[in-house]
Amino acid sequence: MKRIVLGIIAVTVMAIWVVWPPRALSHETLTTTVLFDREIVRILDKHCVMCHVENGLALPLETYEETWLRGRPIRAEVLARHMPPWPAVQGYGQFANENALTLRETQFVVSWVEGLGPRNAGTVFLNVLDPTAAPRREVRAHADFGGWELGEPNLTLAFPATTVEPQQASDVKRTVIDLGLTSERRIRGLEYMPGDHRVVRAASFTVQETGQWLGSWTPWYGFVKLPSGAAYRLPAGSHIIAEIRYRAAKERVVERGALGLYFADSPAPGTVSDLVLEAKGTGPRFRAETRLTADTRAFALRPDIAPGMTSIEVSARRPDGGTDVLLFAKDFAMDWPTPYIFKEPVLLRRGAVLSITAYYANPGAVPKTGGVRLTVSRY
Repeated sequence: MKRIVLGIIAVTVMAIWVVWPPRALSHETLTTTVLFDREIVRILDKHCVMCHVENGLALPLETYEETWLRGRPIRAEVLARHMPPWPAVQGYGQFANENALTLRETQFVVSWVEGLGPRNAGTVFLNVLDPTAAPRREVRAHADFGGWELGEPNLTLAFPATTVEPQQASDVKRTVIDLGLTSERRIRGLEYMPGDHRVVRAASFTVQETGQWLGSWTPWYGFVKLPSGAAYRLPAGSHIIAEIRYRAAKERVVERGALGLYFADSPAPGTVSDLVLEAKGTGPRFRAETRLTADTRAFALRPDIAPGMTSIEVSARRPDGGTDVLLFAKDFAMDWPTPYIFKEPVLLRRGAVLSITAYYANPGAVPKTGGVRLTVSRY
């Protein structure tokens, strides 16, 4: 009888042990040395919090808890190259405003998520309040929206107020600003500062009188600084056209940004101008090329991206017969238009053939202009 009772007790204890939920011990399951307080917060600072911030364009990813709770979606977006938005494929051109994660940064994110997202010293967020936990210094990502990155502008232009209604569709608003110039001036840089980061997605600026592109703003790169020896020309009495892309917030927002101009101290030997290529075609492939009649330094590329475009390639065939691919981009996000600004101007020798090749998913998606436009800022 005693043996039967002991057997029943043993079976009961074994059953309880099997079904009893295990205690959450984070150090038993960690499989990564990547930490939020070290690698991940640097990635957020560099690529993410210009949008993913409180009162920003997207859900905040500033704190450890905010990031940990969205770890799986972040991993999926990073692997699919949907976030951060940057369509240029690495290895073809080097750009100052590139926002793509490097392979190492991608590996950090994947390893951190799959390794349960440790914070520091091997601790992980269990989504429960631990009253026995010692207080710790919080490490969090930070976005600095407070000042001009290029320093105080020589001329600051305030934009008229724009009202963005809640739930309205994305919209592009066009504003013309009088510079008040009584004589011709040269500028070496331009910077835009949005009035409300919740609603501004992108902006582009051109000279009304000449059509010259001056610069663009995206959340990850908000200025244009010309290389030494180059400048834009602003004629007397000229105006700047600003095209600002807005998105709705949860409430009505009155947005009023500012534009800063930086004048050249002395006349620059190189005046930046635009070279435009119009690619034509009858099917999914559109192509254009031009032969350069003088040595040219390319500063930036600005293809006009339309819905249905699947990829674009810009290349230069050198006089010696070799070919350099200056840009290859695909998987475009229409809400995030961006120029491609070279880290260093690309020297294209006289006689080189500059070409653009674009593909559309179907011919019916081609813009009404019947082609694809590429603008090359050069001097």
